[in-house]
Amino acid sequence: MKGLQRILISSCLVIILVVLSTGCGVGSLFAPKPYKETQFLMDTIIDITAYGQGNEAAVKAAFDEFRRINELTNRFDDNSQVTKINQAAGKAKVQVDADVITMLKLARSRSEQLGGALDVTIGALTELWGVGHKGEFVPSQPEIEAARLLVDYRLLEIDDKERTVFLPKAGMSIDLGAVAKSYANRRAIEVLKAKGIKSALVNAGGEVRVIGTRPDGQPWRVGVQDPRDMEGLAAKVALTEWDSLETSGDYQRFFIKDNVRYAHIIDPRTGTQPREVASVTIVSNSDSHADVLSTAMFVLGVEKGQELLKQYPGTEALFITNDGKKVVTPGLAGKIEF
Repeated sequence: MKGLQRILISSCLVIILVVLSTGCGVGSLFAPKPYKETQFLMDTIIDITAYGQGNEAAVKAAFDEFRRINELTNRFDDNSQVTKINQAAGKAKVQVDADVITMLKLARSRSEQLGGALDVTIGALTELWGVGHKGEFVPSQPEIEAARLLVDYRLLEIDDKERTVFLPKAGMSIDLGAVAKSYANRRAIEVLKAKGIKSALVNAGGEVRVIGTRPDGQPWRVGVQDPRDMEGLAAKVALTEWDSLETSGDYQRFFIKDNVRYAHIIDPRTGTQPREVASVTIVSNSDSHADVLSTAMFVLGVEKGQELLKQYPGTEALFITNDGKKVVTPGLAGKIEF
């Protein structure tokens, strides 16, 4: 199979995490009926399931929130605020919505905490590689080095008071791909709660958040995709202690050339793809604000990732390495089924 075909197929199969039912029986005949809807937004498949009165209207309002955040952050849309920031790089400050300021500050904070393993100014590198958009293109080392000179989160200028953003070097580019989906998911959950929903699950292509438990009182159970078998699961997690789960992997958008896998996740420090792990799954509680960690943990690898994850108490991880080894952090041991 050609590399480009692999990209298209993996894009269609981007539901990385599968919600597992708790079974059926006589009681299910009288169970509350969910409202479920699926849409393709933010370059991924988004599923929302909600129970309770007014659930259909609540779900549609949640999708509106995803759509709104996408319109602000889509770097492929000439009218988005992120595109306007990138077009003005080295020239002028750009005034943006408060949501964009919040996302950029979150990304910059994570970059500082995680030693640059996440960098929101990685746009020059993601544009150069163009995984999912340029077929089997592999840039030269000089091209990678030139793009790397335009990646540095420390240069990003954010003015809270004036609500402006400035990239000081021409050619610098923001890519909020690792941040916007998680942020939109959080906002969608807030919308559902505001509409009175007490039981719901939102799955945005690997970014899973839940409200409460299932209507029968059982915890939401989520299957973690096997990164080398799109029809198989690597693990099952019951969200008993957490309400958020996010996964990053090298199997969502990728191509294979000369027996080498090139995925869309790039280490901003090297300009190339990390090679140690195939996927990383993070579980946390929304109240801990431990968002946007899985991509950075994927870049950091098992040992360094586990060490830096200690900065976020109550947050746990499952690393699946390229050779199929599964490594879990201590707090997840015994609470995950393989």
